[in-house]
Amino acid sequence: MKVAVMMSTYNGERYLDAQIESLATQTVADSITLYIRDDGSKDKTFDIIESWKNKIHIELITGANLGPAKSFWDLLTNDDIQADYYAFCDQDDVWDADKLEVAISKLNDHTHFYACNSRLIDSEGTVIDEAYTKNQPVISIPRLFVAGIVQGCAMVFSDSLRKHLVSRDIQCLPMHDIIVMLYAMSYGDIFWDFDTHFGYRVHSSNVVARENKSVFKKIRSTYWNWKNSGKNSMSTVAREMLSKAGNLSEEDAAYLTLMSNYRTSLSAKLKLLFQKHTDRIPFRVLRSYRMRLLLNLL
Repeated sequence: MKVAVMMSTYNGERYLDAQIESLATQTVADSITLYIRDDGSKDKTFDIIESWKNKIHIELITGANLGPAKSFWDLLTNDDIQADYYAFCDQDDVWDADKLEVAISKLNDHTHFYACNSRLIDSEGTVIDEAYTKNQPVISIPRLFVAGIVQGCAMVFSDSLRKHLVSRDIQCLPMHDIIVMLYAMSYGDIFWDFDTHFGYRVHSSNVVARENKSVFKKIRSTYWNWKNSGKNSMSTVAREMLSKAGNLSEEDAAYLTLMSNYRTSLSAKLKLLFQKHTDRIPFRVLRSYRMRLLLNLL
């Protein structure tokens, strides 16, 4: 068995050592190759990576600064990386020793994608919340367009799904994890594990921490992010999925058609604003989604 853990690093010296240690102590550590693509670090990231090369198999790749989505995608589509199972890994989390073993045990010929819950930890590694996701998530393509379901660092998937993704020649990448899960939904079964198998670190640079902004700052940040998303808008994702995903249900195809046309169709926009898929979504998330719809920023 071969497991490819794909990590993108960028100035990760503060937390990287703890994360690699948690990979080196996985119960399936002998099967792991850690593929690290550095995205232009200027700190001691390379020294930390070098210090672990005698304890875990590491392949280091360097290149131009691409940002997280394209950096991870560069790893996913790298022909030199071949394995039976693949996992995304952030540079600042801490994995439980059984994270990969549990994930792999749930994958089979029909289930090609696994994701688990996480604990929230602070900058010192102290648990500040026992579960990131409190309730069983609604897993569907429309739901993922409205609100994120799982983090990329929670995902483990089969070589079969990886080959499917590469064969689609996907060009629109708002974030690598969103795309993987969207295409996984039309490819096979999804296994969601409500149990927590890693610590997701909350600090000033990541998404959870940024959710503590004031309402005005959230609105301004959301508008800037989506206005500058360019070709990587979710409406473009929908358009590309219609032509490349394959095996879409009638309901999913209808939703993707609405999403791809909403900027020029008032009827499509109204249907998306008040669709049933918005049930039980947190108000702040739904507010952001509807704002982006109204401003043509999805």
